[in-house]
Amino acid sequence: MLINTVLLFLSNSLVIFMVLALLLSIKNKLQLCGITLICGALVGVSFMSLLWLYIDEISQLFDDTGLEWFYACIHILVYILILHFIHHSNTSVNIANNNKQSWYAGAILAFVIMLQGTNFLIYFVGYWSQTDVANALFIGVVLGTGICISISILLYFFCIFLNERFYGRSTEVIFILFACGLFNKTSDLLLQIDFLPSSHMIFDVNFIVREKSELGHFLKALFGYDASPTLLQIGLYLSALLIAFFWCLFPEKPWRFTRVKQVIS
Repeated sequence: MLINTVLLFLSNSLVIFMVLALLLSIKNKLQLCGITLICGALVGVSFMSLLWLYIDEISQLFDDTGLEWFYACIHILVYILILHFIHHSNTSVNIANNNKQSWYAGAILAFVIMLQGTNFLIYFVGYWSQTDVANALFIGVVLGTGICISISILLYFFCIFLNERFYGRSTEVIFILFACGLFNKTSDLLLQIDFLPSSHMIFDVNFIVREKSELGHFLKALFGYDASPTLLQIGLYLSALLIAFFWCLFPEKPWRFTRVKQVIS
């Protein structure tokens, strides 16, 4: 019970702590408002409670595939929010733009908490009523929280180090890779309900990094790591990656390059 609680907490809650670390690492750089992050966390907890209350009704929609469709849609929504959040960081810095980015950050945190926290909440409530496992459950939550906080702190200072020593937008690049990793989770959900055609995996790198290992859990939470992806999953990931980099890291108006070249000539 203790080990299962820690593993379940890591697999579901580690993403929340990582997203929070990424947002905090660029909070001062973009002058984000900390109140919106607090509001986003509170709204996320409220959404998580609502999803837990109505999860049976949602799962019965669309021939018992409603929950998979709901999670897939929220993954895509978070991907879009992250792209808009990073894209607006390239525009001119002003109060209105900073407020917009702050609310984007709060919305991202809220939806991530709702998605990742619901599964653990179901597990926690289901086993809390059993008197024999209450202590193990509590200790597992404490240990899992400590591990998640430690990893998020390391990720925070790692992003700060990259921003200062290598590339000033390293955190944004990591955030983009996280957003694209959501498509791996989305494709897994759509494969489960047979919406996407199943295909054979094209390689297996479990001999390098096992997906169920500690490092595998970390990479899966941060980048959507899949040790044995299919060709369709790789295609979706690369498509999401190209769209994200073009939208977020290219100039806001790329046609200006053509105009500059004409003036120079």
